[in-house]
Amino acid sequence: MTLPLSSVAASSQPVVADQGSRTRALAAVLRDAPQADAEVLLAGLARMLDAHIGRGHDDVVSNRRIRDQLDNIELLMALEIERAGVRHTSVPAVARAA
Repeated sequence: MTLPLSSVAASSQPVVADQGSRTRALAAVLRDAPQADAEVLLAGLARMLDAHIGRGHDDVVSNRRIRDQLDNIELLMALEIERAGVRHTSVPAVARAA
Protein backbone atom coordinates (compact mmCIF):
# COMPACT_ATOMS: atom_id res chain seq x y z
CA MET A 1 0.00 0.00 0.00
CA THR A 2 1.44 3.30 -0.97
CA LEU A 3 -0.40 6.34 0.23
CA PRO A 4 0.26 8.96 -2.41
CA LEU A 5 1.82 12.25 -1.50
CA SER A 6 -0.57 14.97 -2.60
CA SER A 7 2.27 17.09 -3.90
CA VAL A 8 6.00 16.72 -3.99
CA ALA A 9 7.85 19.98 -3.59
CA ALA A 10 11.50 20.68 -4.25
CA SER A 11 11.97 21.33 -0.54
CA SER A 12 11.97 18.36 1.82
CA GLN A 13 9.97 20.28 4.44
CA PRO A 14 6.54 19.79 2.75
CA VAL A 15 7.33 16.11 2.16
CA VAL A 16 8.21 15.63 5.83
CA ALA A 17 4.97 17.36 6.88
CA ASP A 18 2.96 15.21 4.46
CA GLN A 19 4.64 12.05 5.74
CA GLY A 20 3.76 13.11 9.29
CA SER A 21 0.11 13.53 8.28
CA ARG A 22 0.17 10.16 6.57
CA THR A 23 1.72 8.52 9.61
CA ARG A 24 -0.90 10.07 11.92
CA ALA A 25 -3.70 8.91 9.59
CA LEU A 26 -2.32 5.36 9.54
CA ALA A 27 -1.91 5.39 13.33
CA ALA A 28 -5.55 6.45 13.68
CA VAL A 29 -6.66 3.57 11.46
CA LEU A 30 -4.55 1.13 13.48
CA ARG A 31 -5.96 2.51 16.72
CA ASP A 32 -9.52 1.89 15.47
CA ALA A 33 -8.81 -1.55 13.97
CA PRO A 34 -10.95 -4.33 15.40
CA GLN A 35 -9.17 -6.57 17.91
CA ALA A 36 -8.92 -9.52 15.50
CA ASP A 37 -7.28 -7.39 12.80
CA ALA A 38 -4.95 -5.82 15.34
CA GLU A 39 -3.83 -9.32 16.40
CA VAL A 40 -2.99 -10.17 12.77
CA LEU A 41 -1.06 -6.89 12.38
CA LEU A 42 0.92 -7.53 15.57
CA ALA A 43 1.72 -11.08 14.49
CA GLY A 44 2.98 -9.76 11.14
CA LEU A 45 5.16 -7.19 12.88
CA ALA A 46 6.54 -9.89 15.16
CA ARG A 47 7.42 -12.08 12.14
CA MET A 48 9.22 -9.13 10.53
CA LEU A 49 11.22 -8.49 13.68
CA ASP A 50 12.09 -12.17 13.87
CA ALA A 51 13.29 -12.10 10.26
CA HIS A 52 15.37 -8.98 10.95
CA ILE A 53 16.93 -9.51 14.38
CA GLY A 54 20.45 -10.88 14.20
CA ARG A 55 20.65 -10.74 10.41
CA GLY A 56 22.45 -8.32 8.15
CA HIS A 57 20.72 -5.80 5.94
CA ASP A 58 21.96 -7.69 2.90
CA ASP A 59 20.42 -11.05 3.95
CA VAL A 60 18.32 -11.92 0.88
CA VAL A 61 16.15 -14.56 2.61
CA SER A 62 15.46 -12.32 5.60
CA ASN A 63 14.63 -9.36 3.37
CA ARG A 64 12.23 -11.50 1.30
CA ARG A 65 10.44 -12.64 4.49
CA ILE A 66 10.17 -9.03 5.65
CA ARG A 67 8.80 -7.87 2.28
CA ASP A 68 6.26 -10.72 2.30
CA GLN A 69 5.08 -9.67 5.75
CA LEU A 70 4.93 -6.02 4.68
CA ASP A 71 2.76 -7.05 1.71
CA ASN A 72 0.38 -8.87 4.07
CA ILE A 73 0.24 -5.92 6.46
CA GLU A 74 -0.24 -3.54 3.54
CA LEU A 75 -3.27 -5.52 2.35
CA LEU A 76 -4.80 -5.61 5.82
CA MET A 77 -4.15 -1.88 6.26
CA ALA A 78 -5.82 -1.14 2.92
CA LEU A 79 -8.89 -3.05 4.10
CA GLU A 80 -8.86 -1.17 7.40
CA ILE A 81 -8.51 2.18 5.62
CA GLU A 82 -11.44 1.29 3.38
CA ARG A 83 -13.52 0.23 6.38
CA ALA A 84 -12.59 3.42 8.25
CA GLY A 85 -13.52 5.50 5.22
CA VAL A 86 -16.91 3.84 5.12
CA ARG A 87 -17.50 4.05 8.89
CA HIS A 88 -16.12 7.52 9.60
CA THR A 89 -16.59 10.52 7.40
CA SER A 90 -13.91 12.32 9.39
CA VAL A 91 -11.08 10.02 8.27
CA PRO A 92 -8.40 12.18 6.62
CA ALA A 93 -8.40 12.17 2.82
CA VAL A 94 -4.86 10.75 2.89
CA ALA A 95 -6.15 7.57 4.55
CA ARG A 96 -9.09 7.24 2.16
CA ALA A 97 -6.89 7.68 -0.91
CA ALA A 98 -5.23 4.29 -0.47
